[in-house]
Amino acid sequence: MTPDTDFHSHVVRSSARQMAQTARMRGLRVLGLSEHVFQMSEARAPLEHMALEGPMLTIAQYIEVVQAAAHDASLDVRLGLEVDFVPEKNEQIQASLRGYDWDFLIGSVHEIDGQQFEQDRQRSAAEGEALWLRYYQLLREAVQSGWFSLISHPLRLYTTDPYLPPSLDQEIEQLAAEATRHNVALEINGYDVLHFPHMVQRLVRACALHHTPISVGSDAHNPRQIAQAHKQSGALLHEAGISRVRIWKQRMPEEYTF
Repeated sequence: MTPDTDFHSHVVRSSARQMAQTARMRGLRVLGLSEHVFQMSEARAPLEHMALEGPMLTIAQYIEVVQAAAHDASLDVRLGLEVDFVPEKNEQIQASLRGYDWDFLIGSVHEIDGQQFEQDRQRSAAEGEALWLRYYQLLREAVQSGWFSLISHPLRLYTTDPYLPPSLDQEIEQLAAEATRHNVALEINGYDVLHFPHMVQRLVRACALHHTPISVGSDAHNPRQIAQAHKQSGALLHEAGISRVRIWKQRMPEEYTF
């Protein structure tokens, strides 16, 4: 069986309408749209260092295009954002999001103490291992913050940092346990499944051990990536004995069996 929802997708490189129509054609039951917060003009100031991926929107414009896409595609589309977690800027970022009826907010760590780690950088093995430990500290802080429905791609550092600390599995388990304690989901991310499934398998095992809520998202940045790796994600989850996926409406969690 394959999950029939996708709760991580972006719109500015194509359009909300194209994403929703493709989701419907691919048989998805619910699509969660989650553009990057730094694409919103209200939240841009503290995140000006993040490269834009398309035209900037106001939050009102974003909500309007999401609602129109849901209507035009006759699909259940949920309103979300992918929100950067940056300790010294969190209050300012979150203040810009208040007063809107979000269905879900994704917490993401894209930078570690000012370093955007997805940009290639030479580092020693010792630096790389230390970076992983700091990464998981930030991910736990994001879970504990109370701001997020789920935490996205908690293995993404692997794209540029192969220097895994010996304690990595314990770090992943600690994150999973903390997510369970705070009723926050961890994401099985389609990009990560396609590029380093062995790492995702470690995350899935930890989530199964700690009964952690699971979200499944493609991380699609264009229509052809909608539900990418959903079959592989479903297989990894079933292999670990996980058959429930969490989604959200008006910040309230729902779960279904796949």
